Amino acid sequence: MKVLCVEDNATQRKMVDLMLAATGIDVDFAADGQEALEAYQTTEYDAVLMDMEMPGMSGLQATREIRLVEDGFHLGYTPILFLSANESADRIDMGYQMGGDGHLNKPFTSSALINALDSVMRAVKRRGLDLRQAI
Repeated sequence: MKVLCVEDNATQRKMVDLMLAATGIDVDFAADGQEALEAYQTTEYDAVLMDMEMPGMSGLQATREIRLVEDGFHLGYTPILFLSANESADRIDMGYQMGGDGHLNKPFTSSALINALDSVMRAVKRRGLDLRQAI
């Protein structure tokens, strides 16, 4: 499994890397929404872990752009799990409206991250969406 983690905080990136290292999940990192969009357009990912709030292009904007790329190029669907310290119901709803599939509050444990990632992957499969295929 290959995952893109989009996080502007270097400490958070390191934590995610350590949390997923034991699972065998291959993780690439992007520091902002623009880097995420560029990585998404050149590499096939099974899922994206997306920080909601970052300088420049936010995670919300990047998610919307990823969904537009999927639609425009007829790509399969890539599950996106938002990672955020913002627990506001309005903000979480905005994440879903922009195309996100789940939300995990920061800080989180390894098991919470793995369970949330598994949950969004299963939800996408249950909805019958075609997962992204190689470009």
